[in-house]
Amino acid sequence: MQLITSAESVTHGADLQRAITQFGGEPQQWLDLSSAVSPYSWWSERGQGLFCPEPFIHDLPTSQPELNRAVRTYYGHGGLLVPGSQRAIAELPGCFSRGHVWILAGSYGEHALHWKNAGHIVCEKSAAEIRQAFNNNGYSRCELPEMLVLVNPGNPGGECFRAAELRGWAEQLQQRQGWLLCDEAFMDCTPDDSLLTQALADNVLVLRSLGKFFGLAGLRIGVVFAAADVLQNLASRLGPWPVAGHSLWLAQQALSDEPWIAQQRVRLKKNHALMAQWLSGFFLAGKSDLFFTLTFSDAGWVQTFLAERYIWSRCFKQQQLIRLGLVGDDIHKQQQLRQALNDLREFFL
Repeated sequence: MQLITSAESVTHGADLQRAITQFGGEPQQWLDLSSAVSPYSWWSERGQGLFCPEPFIHDLPTSQPELNRAVRTYYGHGGLLVPGSQRAIAELPGCFSRGHVWILAGSYGEHALHWKNAGHIVCEKSAAEIRQAFNNNGYSRCELPEMLVLVNPGNPGGECFRAAELRGWAEQLQQRQGWLLCDEAFMDCTPDDSLLTQALADNVLVLRSLGKFFGLAGLRIGVVFAAADVLQNLASRLGPWPVAGHSLWLAQQALSDEPWIAQQRVRLKKNHALMAQWLSGFFLAGKSDLFFTLTFSDAGWVQTFLAERYIWSRCFKQQQLIRLGLVGDDIHKQQQLRQALNDLREFFL
């Protein structure tokens, strides 16, 4: 038996230690904007005084009615709890027979990687190309994909697709036994734009995560919404006890905390508006409520420029993009970012 060569990997943010190794400094000196995780964490504000009941740590995880109710209340649907939406992204391509898959070009790279690894024929298309195809401008029905994968809002491009538009596309896909998979990792600030506001068609899948909005990326917990047979297939691939008991319990507390959720939506929008002022004059390639994406002629140079000032960003070199998460309310961190942006502006404006 021989070891199989590891598969291709995708570069991600949240790798601050690499930045420290390369550029020096202590962790507390750095402003890490690379992951687009909320600077406000439910755990740091609400969770540390809680006591997790002993069975959630001692016993093997089981389905919890209280958590299921919290999921349904927050999202409007019942779903399958998974160890981060990333795990669902990796496993879902194996749930479907090989076919033609369209993926929003330039979006979260793990989608294309795993559909390709599962043997599907993957074609990356821009939002304009996808819309043209579904509007039948130059495309016939038989040329539509068997699976359409969208990130909405797009990451890092910030592309937005209206729920009504997506439902229309799902109807067209259903006519050829096709599917729509929508990754809504950045949808929590604008829940009315989610596909989850109405009943899902049998050929629609939606991914949600507690990592970004709740600032709970370390819990590794997400939810998949789809028809029962799809969820059963995915669950069998995940195996028994896929999500840790304490993660399930903490997810229930966070999803049920309506006052904190309302406060979070308000302050993220305020922080977003403040950063928008600081970024005035730069070329904005995209945005969501949790990040801004800027385009430069040499994004790698810009990432280094910011890193030398102890600010870590997410660089998409192929697209020449820099993505910045929100900075939060720390005055010193805000000043650190503003000064760096002013210095950078002198080179480009």
